[in-house]
Amino acid sequence: MKLNRALALLLLLAFPVEALAVTKLEGEYQLMLELQKAGFNRPYRWDWNSNEYDTYNNAQLRLFSTPRTGVESFLKVEAAYRPNDNSGKRAEFQYREGHLRFRKQFGAREWDNYFFSRQDRFWSEPYQVQVFDNFQHGFRLDPLLYGRGDWQGIRSEYKGTKGFNLTVIAADQSGQISPTSYTNLTPHAPLDSLNDRAALRTNDLYVMRVRREFLKEARLKLGFMMTRAENWFGSDSVSASTGRIPKSPGQGIWAADGHARVFGSDLNFVYAESYPHVATGNGQRSELTIGKRSTGIQLPDAALLEAEYRAIRIGTVRTGFVNVVPIWWSRGIRWYNPSGAPGGNETGFLVQSYYLLPERAVTLTHNFGWTSNDLQRELGTRYTYDEMYVEFVNGFTGKAAYRRIDNYSQTFAGLKRSPHNDLIVEMQVESRLAWLRLQGKVADIGNPQLSKQVFVVEQSINVTPKAKFFNRFAFGNDADKLRKSIFTQLQYRPTGSMEMFLQYGPDYIGGGSFPVDEGALNGGGDQFDQIKFILKGNF
Repeated sequence: MKLNRALALLLLLAFPVEALAVTKLEGEYQLMLELQKAGFNRPYRWDWNSNEYDTYNNAQLRLFSTPRTGVESFLKVEAAYRPNDNSGKRAEFQYREGHLRFRKQFGAREWDNYFFSRQDRFWSEPYQVQVFDNFQHGFRLDPLLYGRGDWQGIRSEYKGTKGFNLTVIAADQSGQISPTSYTNLTPHAPLDSLNDRAALRTNDLYVMRVRREFLKEARLKLGFMMTRAENWFGSDSVSASTGRIPKSPGQGIWAADGHARVFGSDLNFVYAESYPHVATGNGQRSELTIGKRSTGIQLPDAALLEAEYRAIRIGTVRTGFVNVVPIWWSRGIRWYNPSGAPGGNETGFLVQSYYLLPERAVTLTHNFGWTSNDLQRELGTRYTYDEMYVEFVNGFTGKAAYRRIDNYSQTFAGLKRSPHNDLIVEMQVESRLAWLRLQGKVADIGNPQLSKQVFVVEQSINVTPKAKFFNRFAFGNDADKLRKSIFTQLQYRPTGSMEMFLQYGPDYIGGGSFPVDEGALNGGGDQFDQIKFILKGNF
């Protein structure tokens, strides 16, 4: 009886029965051919290769169906071809992901359910507190529930009145077990039996999240979240020596968060604890400090506390306003989040401020902060960033920034400070016919051993409405040599669903949204001869 019901459901999703039902098949493809002078497994000085580590060929099909209002199905299959992903000579279409969705509205209320396989359905309303992004030029949101990737399970979300939201997720890590993991155990036990046993013992994760708005105009929002992870100590539960790898005790977090409108600005905070609690080796608890000053308050070793005030506004219409955003966080030495980041044993603060000159297109930015994982708050990193951004006439913009990072560490001679001072300049201009960006960085000023100069020039020229030239010239002047990289690309888009690229040179050196901070250019990346043809399309 259950089997007949399941088949009826699948047929209902596959064949629409309502006039407004929609079923569509779409997809995409990509072909890369590479000609390189030297490389992996190349028998000739110049050789074409379409299955190299620098190439990626794939074809993807996606079937989407809405057989009736509130019902949705999705299936994706893909053939991907790359040596580190495939060991065969040709790509094979394989199942990638799929889901069934059932959504029902009751006036202002809504109930939304997903039955998903090999998808990332781990999210909730994000916490608003922000933290450092590796002391670079950007910052990121800091939710306690991060995307987990390849899992299968159920996600159910209820949205009610007054901002009420309830989310429950129960999932299993479907892609954790690979049949190839047990090929060496076949003399001892049947491979199918081992895989069947292992598939029943993959990691599990459970999430419950509730949030509600209070007061007029939702000036107060309160939320609560609890997670539980049940994992195995190894990648599977089968071992040739012991016969079984034991299961770890359930671990998780509980968190309470809030958002309050105070004096016209937003106060955001979150408190969380990991469980089960594990005492530290020396019995010390995490000390609550603001900056490097103690408050005399101690938090549990497994606790997390974060807060921000967005923003303090000082000034008048005539003089202009200075906006200041203070952010502070503390994570205990035993804080652990099995459902994702952030990591533990860190205390820090960040103060962001910016000022827009009245009647002038000039913005001044000043950020400074500190992070430490030392109980005495002597060791850590101090960060300062100052920037002036100017908008000129005729599409020109300019930027000048000074970034200072001081790392403090303990040595035999005592406390050591390792400074890193960078000066960054940028100029951009864009018109209907072309775009140009010049960016330069003098890195580690005052340190002869590490100091270097990095320059990137990028330009894009619209030859025709369908053809475009893109060029990038990158240079890294190290203490011992001058490195360079030249990348040029002809882009042709014959239709809105097809793209063709013919390019020379490595495309990653000096790439990205902030070229002078790109890792290869700042490391040892240097020019090499490479010609690549890329064909992309979608339907």
